[in-house]
Amino acid sequence: MTRRATRSPGARPRRPAAPATAQDALRTLRALESRRGTGGAERALEHWEEAVSESPDVFAASAKALVAGEGFAFTDNERWVLLASLAEFAEDEALAVSSDELADRLDAEASAWPGNVAGQLDEETLRLESPVYLALSEAYSALRTASEVLFLRDIGRADMARALLHDPATWERAMRDGEATLLGLPHIVLAADDDPFGILLP
Repeated sequence: MTRRATRSPGARPRRPAAPATAQDALRTLRALESRRGTGGAERALEHWEEAVSESPDVFAASAKALVAGEGFAFTDNERWVLLASLAEFAEDEALAVSSDELADRLDAEASAWPGNVAGQLDEETLRLESPVYLALSEAYSALRTASEVLFLRDIGRADMARALLHDPATWERAMRDGEATLLGLPHIVLAADDDPFGILLP
């Protein structure tokens, strides 16, 4: 479930205008906080992401609260996970039109590709078989990543933006550790950095 700041074309949610009161804007984030590390955390995370995707007010309030970090029990790595999720939903107005046009072109190319009878081919297969689909997909991903990096910069998290682009080990470690504590998953040790005291590595 490790999050990357990318989404498949067509999967990116639209955020229609759905006003929320100041009191309601953080309700789903508070609910997630109260369930962190329990069996109900994953569903609470889904509810929060649904609210974020549907309401600009919930999106803005969540971003402000997570950047400040005050008044919440989330760890630093959990905040990375949640801010990375917000980045996936973020849209830069100047890039949104081009992203939507590329998503439409990808859908058209997938439909027109001879081997994709009744939409049977998955995205990875299309990327391997269709050079046009591959080029469009990479252009789409670049625009989405640019939008996510702009969001992270604008909220004052240039460290996350740099890690996303240039330091995948730091990004993956923060995502993995944040998800483990947020969702109550086992801590996975893959490298010495994951086990600084040498307890779990042989």
